Amino acid sequence: MAFINLDTTNETSQTICLDPDDLESLGLQPRDTITVRAGSLAAEVMVKVIPGENQISAGILKTLELPVVNGLRLISEGPAQVRVGPLIGILTSQGKRYRTPPYSSQGKLLQRFLTYALETGSLAFVFNPRGVDRDNGKITGLYLHQEQDGTVTWKVHTFPLPDIVYDRILFRSYERKKLTKQITSYLVHQEDIVCFNPKFLNKWETHLVLSQNRFLRDHLPETLKFQSSESLRDFVNIYKTVYLKPVHGSLGKGIMKISLLPEGYSYQYRNRKNNIKGIWTDVHRMDTEITDFVNKKPYVVQQGLELLSYNGRVFDIRVLMQKNGSGKWVNTAMVARVASEGNIFPNVAAGGEARNVETLWHDITSQDWIGSETYLSTLSVSLTAAEILENTLGTFAEIGLDIGIDTNGKVWIIEINSKPSYKVFPKDQPYLKHNAIKLPMDFAAYMAGFTPGEERGSK
Repeated sequence: MAFINLDTTNETSQTICLDPDDLESLGLQPRDTITVRAGSLAAEVMVKVIPGENQISAGILKTLELPVVNGLRLISEGPAQVRVGPLIGILTSQGKRYRTPPYSSQGKLLQRFLTYALETGSLAFVFNPRGVDRDNGKITGLYLHQEQDGTVTWKVHTFPLPDIVYDRILFRSYERKKLTKQITSYLVHQEDIVCFNPKFLNKWETHLVLSQNRFLRDHLPETLKFQSSESLRDFVNIYKTVYLKPVHGSLGKGIMKISLLPEGYSYQYRNRKNNIKGIWTDVHRMDTEITDFVNKKPYVVQQGLELLSYNGRVFDIRVLMQKNGSGKWVNTAMVARVASEGNIFPNVAAGGEARNVETLWHDITSQDWIGSETYLSTLSVSLTAAEILENTLGTFAEIGLDIGIDTNGKVWIIEINSKPSYKVFPKDQPYLKHNAIKLPMDFAAYMAGFTPGEERGSK
Protein backbone atom coordinates (compact mmCIF):
# COMPACT_ATOMS: atom_id res chain seq x y z
CA MET A 1 0.00 0.00 0.00
CA ALA A 2 1.13 3.54 -0.76
CA PHE A 3 -0.16 7.05 -0.08
CA ILE A 4 -0.63 9.31 -3.07
CA ASN A 5 -0.87 13.10 -3.24
CA LEU A 6 -2.74 15.25 -5.72
CA ASP A 7 -1.04 16.88 -8.71
CA THR A 8 -3.22 19.95 -9.26
CA THR A 9 -1.22 21.04 -12.32
CA ASN A 10 -2.61 18.21 -14.45
CA GLU A 11 -6.36 18.71 -14.70
CA THR A 12 -6.69 16.69 -17.93
CA SER A 13 -3.75 14.29 -17.71
CA GLN A 14 -4.48 10.64 -16.97
CA THR A 15 -1.12 9.94 -15.32
CA ILE A 16 0.07 8.50 -12.01
CA CYS A 17 3.62 9.19 -10.84
CA LEU A 18 5.13 6.73 -8.34
CA ASP A 19 8.33 6.37 -6.38
CA PRO A 20 10.34 3.31 -7.58
CA ASP A 21 9.91 1.46 -4.25
CA ASP A 22 6.12 1.95 -4.26
CA LEU A 23 5.98 1.04 -7.93
CA GLU A 24 7.64 -2.28 -7.10
CA SER A 25 5.48 -2.93 -4.02
CA LEU A 26 2.36 -2.44 -6.14
CA GLY A 27 3.66 -4.86 -8.80
CA LEU A 28 3.73 -2.23 -11.55
CA GLN A 29 6.17 -1.31 -14.32
CA PRO A 30 7.01 2.19 -15.56
CA ARG A 31 5.01 3.33 -18.59
CA ASP A 32 2.45 0.60 -17.93
CA THR A 33 -1.11 1.42 -18.82
CA ILE A 34 -3.06 0.34 -15.76
CA THR A 35 -6.62 0.36 -14.42
CA VAL A 36 -7.27 2.61 -11.45
CA ARG A 37 -10.51 2.04 -9.54
CA ALA A 38 -12.34 4.15 -6.98
CA GLY A 39 -15.58 2.78 -5.65
CA SER A 40 -17.63 1.57 -8.65
CA LEU A 41 -15.70 3.54 -11.34
CA ALA A 42 -12.46 2.82 -13.19
CA ALA A 43 -10.01 4.74 -15.40
CA GLU A 44 -7.19 3.71 -17.74
CA VAL A 45 -4.00 5.65 -16.86
CA MET A 46 -0.30 5.79 -17.59
CA VAL A 47 2.34 5.14 -14.89
CA LYS A 48 5.49 7.26 -14.63
CA VAL A 49 8.39 7.00 -12.18
CA ILE A 50 9.51 9.99 -10.08
CA PRO A 51 11.85 9.23 -7.13
CA GLY A 52 10.40 10.40 -3.85
CA GLU A 53 7.02 11.29 -5.36
CA ASN A 54 3.60 9.64 -5.45
CA GLN A 55 1.12 11.82 -7.35
CA ILE A 56 -2.23 11.34 -9.00
CA SER A 57 -3.48 13.89 -11.48
CA ALA A 58 -6.62 15.93 -10.90
CA GLY A 59 -7.74 14.62 -14.28
CA ILE A 60 -7.88 11.06 -12.98
CA LEU A 61 -9.91 12.12 -9.93
CA LYS A 62 -12.31 13.88 -12.29
CA THR A 63 -12.68 10.73 -14.39
CA LEU A 64 -13.31 8.72 -11.22
CA GLU A 65 -15.84 11.38 -10.10
CA LEU A 66 -13.96 12.07 -6.88
CA PRO A 67 -13.55 15.55 -5.37
CA VAL A 68 -10.12 17.16 -5.19
CA VAL A 69 -8.52 15.58 -2.11
CA ASN A 70 -4.98 14.81 -1.04
CA GLY A 71 -3.21 11.88 0.59
CA LEU A 72 -5.44 8.94 -0.33
CA ARG A 73 -4.25 5.34 -0.17
CA LEU A 74 -3.33 3.22 -3.15
CA ILE A 75 -3.42 -0.59 -3.14
CA SER A 76 -2.77 -3.32 -5.68
CA GLU A 77 -5.70 -5.36 -6.98
CA GLY A 78 -3.79 -7.66 -9.28
CA PRO A 79 -1.73 -7.34 -12.48
CA ALA A 80 -1.91 -3.75 -13.77
CA GLN A 81 -4.78 -2.88 -11.43
CA VAL A 82 -4.83 -0.57 -8.43
CA ARG A 83 -7.51 0.97 -6.26
CA VAL A 84 -7.50 4.45 -4.75
CA GLY A 85 -9.47 5.14 -1.60
CA PRO A 86 -11.05 3.79 0.42
CA LEU A 87 -14.34 5.52 -0.40
CA ILE A 88 -16.62 5.37 2.64
CA GLY A 89 -20.27 6.43 2.58
CA ILE A 90 -21.97 7.18 5.91
CA LEU A 91 -25.74 6.73 5.66
CA THR A 92 -27.76 9.07 7.89
CA SER A 93 -31.24 10.48 8.25
CA GLN A 94 -31.97 14.11 7.39
CA GLY A 95 -33.60 15.98 10.25
CA LYS A 96 -36.31 18.53 9.40
CA ARG A 97 -35.07 21.01 12.02
CA TYR A 98 -31.46 21.07 10.84
CA ARG A 99 -30.83 23.80 8.25
CA THR A 100 -27.05 23.54 7.84
CA PRO A 101 -24.92 20.70 6.45
CA PRO A 102 -24.97 17.81 7.05
CA TYR A 103 -28.63 18.43 8.09
CA SER A 104 -28.44 15.97 10.96
CA SER A 105 -28.44 15.97 14.76
CA GLN A 106 -25.14 14.11 14.40
CA GLY A 107 -23.48 17.01 12.56
CA LYS A 108 -20.47 17.47 14.83
CA LEU A 109 -19.93 13.73 15.13
CA LEU A 110 -20.08 13.25 11.37
CA GLN A 111 -17.56 16.03 10.87
CA ARG A 112 -15.18 14.26 13.25
CA PHE A 113 -15.63 10.96 11.39
CA LEU A 114 -14.82 12.64 8.08
CA THR A 115 -11.89 14.62 9.50
CA TYR A 116 -10.25 11.50 10.91
CA ALA A 117 -10.84 9.67 7.62
CA LEU A 118 -8.98 12.38 5.68
CA GLU A 119 -6.15 12.43 8.22
CA THR A 120 -5.59 8.70 7.68
CA GLY A 121 -5.92 8.56 3.88
CA SER A 122 -9.60 7.70 3.46
CA LEU A 123 -12.32 9.69 1.69
CA ALA A 124 -15.63 9.63 3.56
CA PHE A 125 -18.89 11.35 2.72
CA VAL A 126 -22.32 11.64 4.30
CA PHE A 127 -25.55 10.87 2.45
CA ASN A 128 -29.19 10.09 3.05
CA PRO A 129 -31.48 7.75 1.07
CA ARG A 130 -32.77 10.55 -1.17
CA GLY A 131 -29.24 11.08 -2.50
CA VAL A 132 -28.95 7.60 -4.03
CA ASP A 133 -29.44 7.35 -7.82
CA ARG A 134 -30.11 3.66 -8.36
CA ASP A 135 -30.50 3.99 -12.14
CA ASN A 136 -26.99 5.40 -12.64
CA GLY A 137 -25.19 3.94 -9.63
CA LYS A 138 -24.30 7.32 -8.10
CA ILE A 139 -24.73 8.96 -4.69
CA THR A 140 -25.00 12.68 -4.03
CA GLY A 141 -23.65 13.50 -0.60
CA LEU A 142 -21.52 15.88 1.44
CA TYR A 143 -17.79 15.80 2.07
CA LEU A 144 -15.34 18.06 3.91
CA HIS A 145 -13.32 20.43 1.72
CA GLN A 146 -10.30 22.28 3.07
CA GLU A 147 -9.91 25.79 1.69
CA GLN A 148 -6.50 27.37 1.00
CA ASP A 149 -6.68 29.32 4.25
CA GLY A 150 -7.19 26.07 6.18
CA THR A 151 -10.90 26.46 6.90
CA VAL A 152 -13.06 23.39 6.38
CA THR A 153 -16.48 23.54 4.74
CA TRP A 154 -19.14 21.03 3.68
CA LYS A 155 -19.39 20.56 -0.08
CA VAL A 156 -21.99 18.73 -2.18
CA HIS A 157 -20.61 16.16 -4.61
CA THR A 158 -21.93 13.25 -6.65
CA PHE A 159 -19.82 10.15 -5.95
CA PRO A 160 -19.58 6.69 -7.51
CA LEU A 161 -20.94 3.88 -5.35
CA PRO A 162 -18.50 3.55 -2.40
CA ASP A 163 -16.44 0.64 -1.13
CA ILE A 164 -18.12 0.79 2.28
CA VAL A 165 -21.48 1.93 3.66
CA TYR A 166 -21.59 2.67 7.39
CA ASP A 167 -25.21 2.91 8.55
CA ARG A 168 -25.61 5.68 11.15
CA ILE A 169 -29.38 6.13 10.88
CA LEU A 170 -30.36 6.81 14.50
CA PHE A 171 -34.16 6.66 14.39
CA ARG A 172 -36.21 3.50 14.02
CA SER A 173 -39.05 5.48 12.41
CA TYR A 174 -36.65 6.64 9.66
CA GLU A 175 -35.31 3.12 9.17
CA ARG A 176 -38.89 1.88 8.63
CA LYS A 177 -39.61 4.38 5.83
CA LYS A 178 -40.27 2.80 2.43
CA LEU A 179 -37.47 4.69 0.66
CA THR A 180 -34.94 3.86 3.41
CA LYS A 181 -35.77 0.16 3.11
CA GLN A 182 -35.45 0.28 -0.68
CA ILE A 183 -32.09 2.06 -0.57
CA THR A 184 -30.54 -0.11 2.16
CA SER A 185 -31.66 -3.23 0.25
CA TYR A 186 -30.15 -1.83 -2.96
CA LEU A 187 -26.82 -1.09 -1.28
CA VAL A 188 -26.62 -4.40 0.58
CA HIS A 189 -27.11 -6.30 -2.67
CA GLN A 190 -24.31 -4.51 -4.54
CA GLU A 191 -21.57 -7.10 -5.02
CA ASP A 192 -18.66 -4.72 -4.40
CA ILE A 193 -20.07 -2.81 -1.41
CA VAL A 194 -19.56 -3.89 2.18
CA CYS A 195 -22.33 -2.60 4.46
CA PHE A 196 -22.15 -2.65 8.24
CA ASN A 197 -24.43 -1.76 11.16
CA PRO A 198 -27.32 -2.95 8.97
CA LYS A 199 -30.25 -2.46 11.35
CA PHE A 200 -31.58 -1.71 14.80
CA LEU A 201 -31.87 -4.69 17.09
CA ASN A 202 -35.17 -6.27 18.06
CA LYS A 203 -35.21 -7.03 21.81
CA TRP A 204 -37.00 -10.34 21.44
CA GLU A 205 -34.85 -11.53 18.52
CA THR A 206 -31.71 -10.46 20.40
CA HIS A 207 -32.78 -12.38 23.51
CA LEU A 208 -33.47 -15.53 21.48
CA VAL A 209 -30.08 -15.34 19.75
CA LEU A 210 -28.08 -14.76 22.94
CA SER A 211 -30.00 -17.33 24.98
CA GLN A 212 -28.79 -20.06 22.63
CA ASN A 213 -25.32 -19.62 24.13
CA ARG A 214 -24.85 -21.55 27.36
CA PHE A 215 -22.42 -19.03 28.84
CA LEU A 216 -24.58 -15.98 28.09
CA ARG A 217 -27.82 -17.65 29.16
CA ASP A 218 -26.72 -17.30 32.76
CA HIS A 219 -26.31 -13.53 32.31
CA LEU A 220 -29.72 -12.84 30.77
CA PRO A 221 -32.74 -11.85 32.89
CA GLU A 222 -35.77 -14.08 32.33
CA THR A 223 -37.59 -12.55 29.36
CA LEU A 224 -40.93 -13.44 27.76
CA LYS A 225 -43.06 -12.01 24.98
CA PHE A 226 -45.92 -9.93 26.36
CA GLN A 227 -49.17 -11.79 25.75
CA SER A 228 -51.73 -10.32 28.13
CA SER A 229 -52.11 -8.43 31.40
CA GLU A 230 -52.99 -11.69 33.10
CA SER A 231 -49.73 -13.37 32.05
CA LEU A 232 -47.89 -10.18 33.03
CA ARG A 233 -49.34 -10.39 36.55
CA ASP A 234 -48.24 -14.03 36.78
CA PHE A 235 -44.71 -12.89 35.86
CA VAL A 236 -44.81 -10.11 38.47
CA ASN A 237 -46.03 -12.56 41.12
CA ILE A 238 -42.94 -14.69 40.45
CA TYR A 239 -40.25 -11.99 40.25
CA LYS A 240 -41.90 -9.21 42.34
CA THR A 241 -40.55 -6.58 39.94
CA VAL A 242 -40.59 -6.69 36.13
CA TYR A 243 -40.01 -4.33 33.23
CA LEU A 244 -42.39 -4.03 30.31
CA LYS A 245 -40.28 -3.04 27.26
CA PRO A 246 -41.10 -2.31 23.60
CA VAL A 247 -39.47 -4.79 21.23
CA HIS A 248 -38.45 -1.94 18.90
CA GLY A 249 -37.60 0.71 21.51
CA SER A 250 -34.48 2.56 22.61
CA LEU A 251 -33.35 5.48 24.80
CA GLY A 252 -35.53 4.19 27.66
CA LYS A 253 -38.71 5.18 25.83
CA GLY A 254 -41.89 3.17 26.36
CA ILE A 255 -40.58 1.17 29.36
CA MET A 256 -42.73 0.55 32.42
CA LYS A 257 -41.54 -0.80 35.77
CA ILE A 258 -44.16 -2.87 37.63
CA SER A 259 -43.75 -4.16 41.20
CA LEU A 260 -45.89 -6.28 43.51
CA LEU A 261 -47.01 -4.55 46.71
CA PRO A 262 -49.34 -5.72 49.53
CA GLU A 263 -51.99 -3.27 48.32
CA GLY A 264 -51.63 -3.96 44.58
CA TYR A 265 -49.20 -3.30 41.74
CA SER A 266 -47.07 -0.17 41.56
CA TYR A 267 -46.03 1.22 38.20
CA GLN A 268 -43.60 3.82 36.94
CA TYR A 269 -42.72 5.06 33.47
CA ARG A 270 -41.43 8.15 31.71
CA ASN A 271 -43.64 10.41 29.60
CA ARG A 272 -41.20 12.74 27.86
CA LYS A 273 -39.37 14.36 30.80
CA ASN A 274 -41.98 13.45 33.42
CA ASN A 275 -41.93 10.45 35.74
CA ILE A 276 -45.40 8.91 35.98
CA LYS A 277 -46.08 6.81 39.11
CA GLY A 278 -49.07 5.09 40.65
CA ILE A 279 -50.56 1.95 42.19
CA TRP A 280 -53.20 -0.31 40.71
CA THR A 281 -55.42 -1.76 43.40
CA ASP A 282 -57.96 -2.97 40.85
CA VAL A 283 -56.81 -5.53 38.27
CA HIS A 284 -59.48 -4.46 35.76
CA ARG A 285 -58.10 -0.92 35.73
CA MET A 286 -54.58 -2.38 35.45
CA ASP A 287 -55.66 -4.42 32.42
CA THR A 288 -57.18 -1.37 30.74
CA GLU A 289 -54.17 0.89 31.34
CA ILE A 290 -51.64 -1.78 30.30
CA THR A 291 -53.59 -2.33 27.08
CA ASP A 292 -53.57 1.43 26.39
CA PHE A 293 -49.86 1.68 27.25
CA VAL A 294 -48.82 -1.18 24.95
CA ASN A 295 -51.15 0.12 22.20
CA LYS A 296 -50.98 -3.11 20.16
CA LYS A 297 -47.18 -2.82 19.75
CA PRO A 298 -44.92 -5.85 20.39
CA TYR A 299 -43.52 -5.85 23.93
CA VAL A 300 -41.44 -8.12 26.14
CA VAL A 301 -41.54 -8.52 29.91
CA GLN A 302 -38.18 -8.79 31.66
CA GLN A 303 -37.30 -9.99 35.13
CA GLY A 304 -36.39 -7.20 37.53
CA LEU A 305 -33.06 -7.58 39.31
CA GLU A 306 -31.71 -6.46 42.68
CA LEU A 307 -28.97 -4.24 41.30
CA LEU A 308 -26.35 -2.17 43.04
CA SER A 309 -27.13 1.53 43.39
CA TYR A 310 -24.93 4.62 43.70
CA ASN A 311 -25.97 7.00 46.48
CA GLY A 312 -29.46 5.55 46.23
CA ARG A 313 -29.62 6.12 42.47
CA VAL A 314 -30.01 3.51 39.72
CA PHE A 315 -26.96 3.00 37.52
CA ASP A 316 -25.70 0.67 34.83
CA ILE A 317 -22.51 0.26 32.81
CA ARG A 318 -22.58 1.20 29.15
CA VAL A 319 -20.02 -0.96 27.34
CA LEU A 320 -19.01 0.08 23.83
CA MET A 321 -17.62 -2.76 21.74
CA GLN A 322 -16.17 -1.86 18.34
CA LYS A 323 -14.29 -3.49 15.50
CA ASN A 324 -10.75 -2.20 14.99
CA GLY A 325 -8.51 -1.80 11.94
CA SER A 326 -7.71 -5.52 12.03
CA GLY A 327 -11.36 -6.58 12.07
CA LYS A 328 -11.26 -7.64 15.74
CA TRP A 329 -13.74 -6.78 18.48
CA VAL A 330 -12.24 -4.53 21.16
CA ASN A 331 -13.65 -2.75 24.17
CA THR A 332 -13.44 0.98 23.47
CA ALA A 333 -15.17 2.25 26.59
CA MET A 334 -16.96 1.34 29.80
CA VAL A 335 -18.97 4.21 31.26
CA ALA A 336 -21.24 4.36 34.28
CA ARG A 337 -24.66 5.91 33.63
CA VAL A 338 -26.32 7.19 36.79
CA ALA A 339 -30.04 8.01 36.84
CA SER A 340 -31.31 11.31 38.19
CA GLU A 341 -32.82 11.12 41.68
CA GLY A 342 -36.09 9.19 41.70
CA ASN A 343 -35.73 8.10 38.08
CA ILE A 344 -35.63 4.41 37.09
CA PHE A 345 -33.77 5.07 33.83
CA PRO A 346 -30.01 5.79 33.74
CA ASN A 347 -30.11 6.71 30.03
CA VAL A 348 -28.46 10.05 29.36
CA ALA A 349 -31.41 10.87 27.06
CA ALA A 350 -33.71 10.38 30.07
CA GLY A 351 -31.76 12.76 32.29
CA GLY A 352 -29.07 10.34 33.43
CA GLU A 353 -25.46 11.35 33.94
CA ALA A 354 -22.32 9.77 32.48
CA ARG A 355 -19.68 9.04 35.15
CA ASN A 356 -16.17 7.62 35.23
CA VAL A 357 -16.81 3.95 36.02
CA GLU A 358 -13.47 3.49 37.79
CA THR A 359 -14.23 6.33 40.21
CA LEU A 360 -17.81 5.17 40.79
CA TRP A 361 -16.77 1.56 41.41
CA HIS A 362 -14.12 2.61 43.91
CA ASP A 363 -16.67 4.78 45.72
CA ILE A 364 -19.06 1.82 46.02
CA THR A 365 -16.64 -1.02 46.78
CA SER A 366 -13.29 0.60 47.70
CA GLN A 367 -11.83 -1.66 44.99
CA ASP A 368 -10.14 -0.95 41.66
CA TRP A 369 -12.43 -1.49 38.68
CA ILE A 370 -9.76 -2.67 36.24
CA GLY A 371 -8.76 -6.20 37.18
CA SER A 372 -11.80 -6.80 39.40
CA GLU A 373 -13.83 -9.96 38.80
CA THR A 374 -16.80 -7.80 37.85
CA TYR A 375 -14.77 -5.95 35.21
CA LEU A 376 -13.41 -9.21 33.76
CA SER A 377 -16.88 -10.74 33.70
CA THR A 378 -18.31 -7.62 32.02
CA LEU A 379 -15.60 -7.77 29.37
CA SER A 380 -16.10 -11.49 28.72
CA VAL A 381 -19.89 -11.20 28.50
CA SER A 382 -19.68 -8.19 26.18
CA LEU A 383 -17.16 -9.77 23.82
CA THR A 384 -19.13 -13.02 23.59
CA ALA A 385 -22.40 -11.17 22.94
CA ALA A 386 -20.81 -9.03 20.20
CA GLU A 387 -19.39 -12.06 18.41
CA ILE A 388 -22.64 -14.03 18.60
CA LEU A 389 -24.83 -11.17 17.38
CA GLU A 390 -22.56 -10.51 14.42
CA ASN A 391 -22.33 -14.19 13.49
CA THR A 392 -26.12 -14.40 13.51
CA LEU A 393 -27.52 -10.99 12.47
CA GLY A 394 -24.97 -9.36 10.14
CA THR A 395 -21.79 -7.26 10.05
CA PHE A 396 -21.58 -4.73 12.84
CA ALA A 397 -18.85 -2.19 13.54
CA GLU A 398 -20.09 -1.47 17.05
CA ILE A 399 -22.64 -2.39 19.66
CA GLY A 400 -23.51 -0.81 22.99
CA LEU A 401 -24.39 -3.07 25.91
CA ASP A 402 -26.18 -1.90 29.05
CA ILE A 403 -24.79 -4.02 31.86
CA GLY A 404 -26.36 -4.29 35.31
CA ILE A 405 -24.49 -5.53 38.39
CA ASP A 406 -26.52 -7.16 41.13
CA THR A 407 -25.84 -7.03 44.86
CA ASN A 408 -23.84 -10.27 44.60
CA GLY A 409 -21.57 -8.79 41.92
CA LYS A 410 -23.09 -10.82 39.09
CA VAL A 411 -23.15 -9.23 35.64
CA TRP A 412 -26.41 -9.06 33.66
CA ILE A 413 -27.12 -7.97 30.08
CA ILE A 414 -30.01 -5.53 30.42
CA GLU A 415 -30.14 -4.32 26.83
CA ILE A 416 -28.09 -4.14 23.62
CA ASN A 417 -28.08 -1.36 21.00
CA SER A 418 -26.62 -1.66 17.50
CA LYS A 419 -26.60 2.12 16.97
CA PRO A 420 -24.96 3.28 20.23
CA SER A 421 -25.01 6.94 21.15
CA TYR A 422 -21.77 8.93 21.26
CA LYS A 423 -23.20 11.21 23.96
CA VAL A 424 -22.48 8.87 26.87
CA PHE A 425 -18.83 9.71 27.50
CA PRO A 426 -17.90 11.51 30.75
CA LYS A 427 -16.53 15.02 30.36
CA ASP A 428 -13.36 14.06 32.25
CA GLN A 429 -12.60 11.26 29.74
CA PRO A 430 -12.61 12.97 26.30
CA TYR A 431 -10.17 10.40 24.92
CA LEU A 432 -12.92 7.74 25.05
CA LYS A 433 -14.97 9.58 22.44
CA HIS A 434 -11.86 10.25 20.35
CA ASN A 435 -11.02 6.54 20.28
CA ALA A 436 -14.64 5.63 19.54
CA ILE A 437 -14.66 7.90 16.47
CA LYS A 438 -11.43 6.47 15.08
CA LEU A 439 -12.34 2.79 15.10
CA PRO A 440 -15.32 2.71 12.65
CA MET A 441 -13.18 4.51 10.05
CA ASP A 442 -10.26 2.14 10.68
CA PHE A 443 -12.61 -0.84 10.38
CA ALA A 444 -14.09 0.55 7.16
CA ALA A 445 -10.62 0.83 5.64
CA TYR A 446 -9.86 -2.73 6.72
CA MET A 447 -13.07 -4.10 5.21
CA ALA A 448 -12.28 -2.32 1.93
CA GLY A 449 -8.83 -3.94 1.83
CA PHE A 450 -6.85 -0.77 2.58
CA THR A 451 -5.02 -2.08 5.62
CA PRO A 452 -1.39 -3.16 5.06
CA GLY A 453 -0.97 -6.90 4.94
CA GLU A 454 -4.71 -7.63 5.18
CA GLU A 455 -7.01 -9.10 2.61
CA ARG A 456 -10.31 -7.45 1.72
CA GLY A 457 -13.04 -8.39 4.21
CA SER A 458 -15.79 -10.65 2.98
CA LYS A 459 -19.30 -9.30 2.56
